[in-house]
Amino acid sequence: MTTGTARDLPHDLLLPTLLFAALGGMTWAVRGCSGFGGMDGCIFAGVAWGTAWWFIARGPEEPPFRRYRSGWIILALTIGVGLSGSRGWMQWPSFFDGHLQTNTAQGRFVPISRWYGFVWLFIAGMPWAGLGACLLAWSAPQRPLLTRDWVLRIACGLGGALLARLFFEHSPEVCLPLYKSLHLQYHDLLANPNLGRLMRDNRAALEHLGLYLGFLAFELARRDWKNVTLIATVGTLNGMGWALCQNWRWAPRLWLDATFNWWRCWESCGGISIGMAYGVAFYLVNRPIVPSLLPLASPRGEGWGGGSLPGLCPTVLSPTSANLERFACYSALIFGLGLSVKNGLKGWANLYLGNEDYWDHILWLVIGPLMLAGLLAMAAWLRFRPLPTPLRGEVFPHDYRLIWLVLVTQNILAQLVTGPHSSWIESAFSFYYLLLFAISGVIVFHFQARRHSFAGDKRGP
Repeated sequence: MTTGTARDLPHDLLLPTLLFAALGGMTWAVRGCSGFGGMDGCIFAGVAWGTAWWFIARGPEEPPFRRYRSGWIILALTIGVGLSGSRGWMQWPSFFDGHLQTNTAQGRFVPISRWYGFVWLFIAGMPWAGLGACLLAWSAPQRPLLTRDWVLRIACGLGGALLARLFFEHSPEVCLPLYKSLHLQYHDLLANPNLGRLMRDNRAALEHLGLYLGFLAFELARRDWKNVTLIATVGTLNGMGWALCQNWRWAPRLWLDATFNWWRCWESCGGISIGMAYGVAFYLVNRPIVPSLLPLASPRGEGWGGGSLPGLCPTVLSPTSANLERFACYSALIFGLGLSVKNGLKGWANLYLGNEDYWDHILWLVIGPLMLAGLLAMAAWLRFRPLPTPLRGEVFPHDYRLIWLVLVTQNILAQLVTGPHSSWIESAFSFYYLLLFAISGVIVFHFQARRHSFAGDKRGP
């Protein structure tokens, strides 16, 4: 049983939402820059959101605690958000102009209702943010999961994706815009290449939506209402946010004579939407709770960390669970930041030196082995320097350094791939990223100062 505490809107809703939105505004804009894109860009954003959520959810070693505070969260959002980047969205923005592109190279399109743009951005936006929330929910379920429960959880997700694929294959008139009137064009993709790309994008969007809904169905069946709230809130809010943003296709019509990178504005706005969705979810499911009974950790585990309440209280986690949690946290940072650095340097080289593929190969030869060596060294360190038994004290005594490592690294990379500064448009984004860095840094500093103040009050005079 748990007992809630008084609501603290600034620290439970406003500041987390502002922090996640600021990080999203920068990382998602960088996601579409030179060197990134696709899964690489989404990993860049996921590791930042994951570390930020993990850090502000942590607190002193005494109650109240937040349920979703495990070190597994960084790995969850890095992988979950990264997986979402394995598909495209370039065929939908033209819907907001009333165009369904059939062959862009030849300037051919057919008229289409703008509502198709809203529908498909909503469908795409739900799992794009929601898959990260699904994996985040795995870090702290309400009741322990046995092996068969994990098998069923994975099967629900994969089954949902399979059902979505079958629905796409057997109901093209529903899944493909104007299929009845463009039936012949959809079967002549050589002459209508954009329709082929549209088919791939729509199929992938529906498969990801099926995966998301399958994971959500599992939590519904288990009646883990906080996990349900977390997953449904993030997905629904971001679906609405992306649809309302309209890929910023309205901007050139609003500012007729302006020449600006409206697409990067959309990317940044899309990241802000995801961040706000996670901020609202943080408030709904992760407010502090006072456990009236903290069970001892179970070897089977409740979340990825193996503890009954992973990361909830350092004094009730088993050393095995705590060491696994440390491994998850540090491996996510090595993997996420390593890929981010590699792609950021590749993007910088592409902007200022050229030949992106060449530098990608060179950087992999250097950073790839360094990442592997880092993982092996960390595994050896955890193996030969495990936490003591009985476990007392903080699992992550230097978490403040870790969040600043992520903030500084990601913002340096953002500056590297923004340019050249002979363009005032690029300089504008550079200053914009500095502003977002300042906002996120002040919030992180505030949470750390508040934590020290709380700890001082507990120690007394």
